[in-house]
Amino acid sequence: MMIRLALFAGLILALPFAGHWLADNENTWAYSELAAQPHAPILAALAAVLVLFLSVEFGGNRQRSLLKLQRKYFLALSGAGAVCGWLRLYLNRYTESWLAPGALDVSGMLALTLLFALLLPTVLGLRTLLASLPGVLQRLARLPALPEISGNHTVNVLAPFALLGLIGGAAWPGPLFWLMWASPLLLLVVLQRMWHERSIFAELANGDWGRVLCAALSGLLVCNLAVLAFRLGGGTLIMQVPNVAFVQLGYALYGLLCLQLGDVIAEYWRGKTRGEV
Repeated sequence: MMIRLALFAGLILALPFAGHWLADNENTWAYSELAAQPHAPILAALAAVLVLFLSVEFGGNRQRSLLKLQRKYFLALSGAGAVCGWLRLYLNRYTESWLAPGALDVSGMLALTLLFALLLPTVLGLRTLLASLPGVLQRLARLPALPEISGNHTVNVLAPFALLGLIGGAAWPGPLFWLMWASPLLLLVVLQRMWHERSIFAELANGDWGRVLCAALSGLLVCNLAVLAFRLGGGTLIMQVPNVAFVQLGYALYGLLCLQLGDVIAEYWRGKTRGEV
């Protein structure tokens, strides 16, 4: 698990820098979205996500509660979520898909880290709650099946796209920004298949779309809530993408990335009883 996560983070850090350097792009690296930003918008987003997380935890099925039964897993998810959030901000240095004028001091960075740490378990908790609604999984398990692809073919197909997105997205952010944002999920799926583990898309070959669609919807809901709370708290967030559909697609991809990260981290406890977890 740790090797995969380390490779995941290392490649995301190194490849965009390499692509930017090879293309000899000029980048002032002005901290436009991290330049005396008030804390109120970040705290508002953090409070909104926290309320949603607690509502899911204490309003849903307590037998699936992360805080009650899987606290170590929750802490691992939070740590991965914090790192993932900063990695996404790092990628945005190259694409500039969004701008939030202002600068963060140490306390602001801490608040933002807490927000990132809470987003991932909230997405997974809400996904579980959505999947537990009566009849949802049964209906989503009878959708058209996709052709099953072997692990080697998955790596051969997805790896070039992941590498192109991370390198090319930094070199030519205009036409390839969308591929750069899809690359973290593609890269994580590739690493899973290289280690002969199942990805979140494995069940699509059986026509079971439940986990994937619930995760995408959860990402949409949680991210839109956080952005709405940020703006209501007085923050300014400027989306610099050709179409608003790209924004919503990015939120859905974040939900899928959270689900795949959750699966990778859960492998540490594979083979243990629920009580041991």
